[in-house]
Amino acid sequence: MVGSNRGTNTIKLAAGLLILLAFGTPAHAEPNIIIVEQTYPVDATTARGLVRQMSTRGRIGFWAFTRGWVSWKGQCEVTVKIRYTLPEHTNPNAMSPALRTKWNRMKTAMRAHEERHGQHSINAGREIEQAGCRGGNAILRKWRQQDKAYDARTRHGKTEGVVMK
Repeated sequence: MVGSNRGTNTIKLAAGLLILLAFGTPAHAEPNIIIVEQTYPVDATTARGLVRQMSTRGRIGFWAFTRGWVSWKGQCEVTVKIRYTLPEHTNPNAMSPALRTKWNRMKTAMRAHEERHGQHSINAGREIEQAGCRGGNAILRKWRQQDKAYDARTRHGKTEGVVMK
């Protein structure tokens, strides 16, 4: 008699696991991530000129800028859109070799700094998705604070090499 119950219990357990897998634990796919990069031109051939051009041509006075949007809809479909705005020298060969080396070093540091801001948006999207889209606005506020703290800690990238001297 005990043996027959075991077979019935195994079938019930298997059916229960199938139902749980199908409906009980939602799969957490990665958010849809869209990255857009835009540049603005600079053509100065001195460090001072480059600083002046980046300060006036960059988005809202910043040499580089990252904007991240996180949105969600429906059954917690999360989309993260990141737009990087970076300077692009239109004629790098016009710079002296020493200045071109400084420029390339600074641009590498700048890109890394901006990508860290982008990663904050991706982290927010992942966290919102893991929360089943509950508390999304609070999660966004938390990651915006992380961005502000990061810029304060690095002085907008200066401590990471985003300098032109």
